[in-house]
Amino acid sequence: MSSVHHEPDPHETAPSRGTEAASHPRDAFRSAPGFELLFLLQKFTTEADRYAETVRRKHGLARNDVHALNAVMEAERQGETTTPGALRERLVLSSAAMTTVIDRLEASGHLERRHSSEDRRQIEVTPTPSARETGREMFDPMVRHMLPVLADYTPQQLEFLAGIMNRLTQAIAEAREELQRS
Repeated sequence: MSSVHHEPDPHETAPSRGTEAASHPRDAFRSAPGFELLFLLQKFTTEADRYAETVRRKHGLARNDVHALNAVMEAERQGETTTPGALRERLVLSSAAMTTVIDRLEASGHLERRHSSEDRRQIEVTPTPSARETGREMFDPMVRHMLPVLADYTPQQLEFLAGIMNRLTQAIAEAREELQRS
């Protein structure tokens, strides 16, 4: 890995927002360090959403199906189990909507329901081998295109970027929770 420093491409950055005197309290954010980066992150998120929309349509899955599969497989990668209730909270769905998603994914062979080994009253949902294979088919092209970009950076630079991404992810989760409370 090289320690190549990538200068921002002026054609890829968000248009200048200006640093004039703030006419509205929210305008004060515009001169904050990193504000322009938020627009680049928004652009990245939009493109990632477009990719996910393309692959979900190609595989005949509803948007919430993809989000549910992702959440269940992420929990599995971390050695955790997922309950319908925890999944419902994570996806911000009603109980009825979550049941519909799980029913659909179970019928398509992507999820299994089973009783918890710790508490037989508790139901857990787990991904099937079919779900794992579908996930690979869906996201391997994206990974194949993104890993070479990341290969240009040192492990220390990647660790630094991971720290930023984790903190930004936490910040947006806190903003969502704030909106849910209001």
